[in-house]
Amino acid sequence: MPSCLHRRSGAKVHADFGRQGRDAGRELVHSGELYPLPDSTMPAQQGPWPNRFVWHDLITKDAGRAAEFYKSLLDWKINTVQMPEGPYHMIECGPGPIGGICEQPNSPASYWMPHLCVNDVDATATLIKSLGGSIVMPPTDIPQTGRFAIVADPQGGHFSIYKGLPESPGFDPDLGIPGRACWNELYTSDDAAALRFYSKVFGWSDEPKDLGPMGTYHVQMLGDKQVGGLMKNPMPGAPTGWVVYFFVLDLTAATQKAKQLGATPIMEGMPIPGIGSFSMLTDPTGAMFTLFQPMMNNC
Repeated sequence: MPSCLHRRSGAKVHADFGRQGRDAGRELVHSGELYPLPDSTMPAQQGPWPNRFVWHDLITKDAGRAAEFYKSLLDWKINTVQMPEGPYHMIECGPGPIGGICEQPNSPASYWMPHLCVNDVDATATLIKSLGGSIVMPPTDIPQTGRFAIVADPQGGHFSIYKGLPESPGFDPDLGIPGRACWNELYTSDDAAALRFYSKVFGWSDEPKDLGPMGTYHVQMLGDKQVGGLMKNPMPGAPTGWVVYFFVLDLTAATQKAKQLGATPIMEGMPIPGIGSFSMLTDPTGAMFTLFQPMMNNC
């Protein structure tokens, strides 16, 4: 589901978010049960998975450099598909595709765009606008794939809504495989408003976790499934944005390898008590991402 159909919209926000991420990241302290533990023993399920994250696109100024970086770091396979708007570099990890890489040389920033599965793209886009969100790119068909729109929440956090054809539902969000996205996290200027918005649009409920001086971390639930997290950005004035976490088996080794491949660390080896640890970095093209290793006795 290539977001390269969407050109420069939203890139300025992501540029600001990326620049401020280094300072904001140093202030983050996670505690308690904030992240789901990837389960690699589960068989892949057939979608769709409404109101959950099912795809991630990297919008980058240098697709070739980004592809080589992530292939080396996360053992991805990249297959290039020619689209009317230009090449789309499909990412495969595990039993199937999980996202793609789109090159936009004139974009002021590189960033990861998460896609949320919905039952009706047009109706969801209308609801988002009625709740104070914005439509960055209106509902658009992707030939032989599905339909999507790029939107933003009222605080400016960009994401995509997507409905795939039966053969293109996205990836199973419950299948824990190293190299795949395992968590999505929103840093927002107004956590109370974000909670209301995402609850009304996607039916998420909140499981708040007290972080002491850092405030509250909000685990977002869909029934008994954890779908993501959000918290107020600890840097006043910093823009709102989503950050994607990728599952690794050895965080120390993966972080070191990422740096050797040209990534810039923001935080390294940060513990999440009882859950695991993570490192936040920017890739060689400037996109922020996070590596996450669960505690092995919890896998």
